[in-house]
Amino acid sequence: MNEAEKYAVQWDISAQYFYEKSYYSWMSEKLNGYEMVLEIGCGTGYSTLALAEKGFKVLAVDKNANCIVKAKELLNSRGFKDNRVIFIEGDVAEDSFRKALIENYSFDIAICWNVGTYWGKEMIQYYLPHMYEYGLNTDQIKENPESSYSELIIWETCRIARAKNVPVHIVDRGGETITEQTDPYYVMLKDEFKYPKILYDNLQADSVSSGGRILVTNGAVNTDKKIDIVFVSIFMC
Repeated sequence: MNEAEKYAVQWDISAQYFYEKSYYSWMSEKLNGYEMVLEIGCGTGYSTLALAEKGFKVLAVDKNANCIVKAKELLNSRGFKDNRVIFIEGDVAEDSFRKALIENYSFDIAICWNVGTYWGKEMIQYYLPHMYEYGLNTDQIKENPESSYSELIIWETCRIARAKNVPVHIVDRGGETITEQTDPYYVMLKDEFKYPKILYDNLQADSVSSGGRILVTNGAVNTDKKIDIVFVSIFMC
């Protein structure tokens, strides 16, 4: 089993847990009033399923072909066909793919929930130029490649949303709540992409770590079976 396959298997366990605990339902409710959702990083499809069950149409994007296969199987098993959910394999860090999304598809809102990936030397080397373009330096990337990747993909999601002049919804998971007064990062994205408004919400939750996709928080690996986390909802419009 290669790293991409392993990631898909592990993330499927974590994502199913989030779905069964209704965490994805909580996220989906933030999108009320919109119809067509561009989902960056659909993973194995449990977030996509929650969106479809709420009545949204979804353009579901992921760069991991193994995740796309699992996501399609899941949605098909629940009766959702291509007219409601369209799966697209591709990497939003690639200029050509990002341009194609902007030019060829219409959507009302872009989302990026709980972004993650697998890591190895080749992956880091591939993403280095993209991370440099985003504004990170070598020391920052070496210190926490997972966080660096997440920031990059969130930034690319904001670029896509702003190019289409639509809102963007980000959900991240961590150990602390974030409010307007304590926000160390997202308000900078709001200002960079010239969104007039930013809305915050937090949900106390828990997550499978050991047995699912192991979580890394502030550079520390969490090996407990379950850990307490906070889902942070950031809505820019």
